[in-house]
Amino acid sequence: MSQILLLVEQKENRRLLLEWLAVYYEVLLPNSGENSEKFLPFNQSFDLAIIDGLALKRHWQWVAAQKQAEHPVCLPFLLITSRSDVGMATQFIWQSIDDLIIAPIEKIELQARVEILLRSRQLSLTLKLSHDQLDRTLQTAQELNEMKTSLLYMIAHDVRNPLNFIIGTTQLLTQYKSKLTDEKTQELLDKTQAAAKGIDQLLDDVLLLGRVESGKTGFCLLPLDLATFCNELVEEFQSSLKLKPQTEPVTLIFVNHSPSAMACLEVSLLRRILGNLLSNAIKYSPPNTEVIFELKLTETEAIFSVQDAGIGIPVADQGRLFESFYRATNVGRIPGTGLGLSIVKKCVDLHGGEITLISEEGVGSIFTVTLPIDRKT
Repeated sequence: MSQILLLVEQKENRRLLLEWLAVYYEVLLPNSGENSEKFLPFNQSFDLAIIDGLALKRHWQWVAAQKQAEHPVCLPFLLITSRSDVGMATQFIWQSIDDLIIAPIEKIELQARVEILLRSRQLSLTLKLSHDQLDRTLQTAQELNEMKTSLLYMIAHDVRNPLNFIIGTTQLLTQYKSKLTDEKTQELLDKTQAAAKGIDQLLDDVLLLGRVESGKTGFCLLPLDLATFCNELVEEFQSSLKLKPQTEPVTLIFVNHSPSAMACLEVSLLRRILGNLLSNAIKYSPPNTEVIFELKLTETEAIFSVQDAGIGIPVADQGRLFESFYRATNVGRIPGTGLGLSIVKKCVDLHGGEITLISEEGVGSIFTVTLPIDRKT
């Protein structure tokens, strides 16, 4: 229901207006309808104000301030005046009044003018909403464009390093193959394969993010032995750790708290969740530290935690950590796109699960993922 502020000094006019308008609108009266001289401050919102000449003369600055505060939305003011008083009000009319009606007032004319002014306000509100929505759409489009540009730069950067390594290694193997030992040749081949897998993983992440955000990700729950699954995942990471210099080892330890670990989950998304968490934990851990990966099962949930003693995450960054392309301010030159945790969060959400973080800068982080499970196998 539209709200009409009645700011009328003449008592009989005020009584009639209240009687007529209260049938169709919510009528607001300052100071319980007493004279308007001391009605300020009046902070309640309204859609239309009906004011007479004396009240306008007293409060024209307030009227102008209210209209300015609502700009560009129309806040209409309807002046009730006699023909003899129009001249007195003229100096204020053109600045603050949207329409006027000459007393004595005809009820049907009043209703028509009120409806026209209220329609003007509603149209201006609709226009303002459309304008705001257009602004938001343009801003979103601009942000998406900036994100795409950033993504292309990051992909180019993250692909170039392993690609240069692959090119260099293949050239080395081509030119000096006869002079290299079998062990050195195998080491170079293993590192080349790891670099190629890194590129493949990055592209998979980008494609997965696109599918998730477009709602095109398949979701199929399958029975899974979580203990076996986690052990195999850990073995893959331990193999990749062997390719790092032995002077800077990071030890990955898997702890299974559930002897029976059968559950139904989405296998590919679970691999994304755990793979990204383990990869980050290892990447941001200093030499000679441990990454602890734990599995617990309840009747209704699978709980995975990944704990490291790495660089930790500043408190100021933790609220945005799961946004696409966002990286903590303390990562320095450690490479990354800022996609990993975003993908983790989206995959957890698809499962209807939850991810929590406990982290302290310079001490380490613990990511805990809780997924609802179906034990039917």
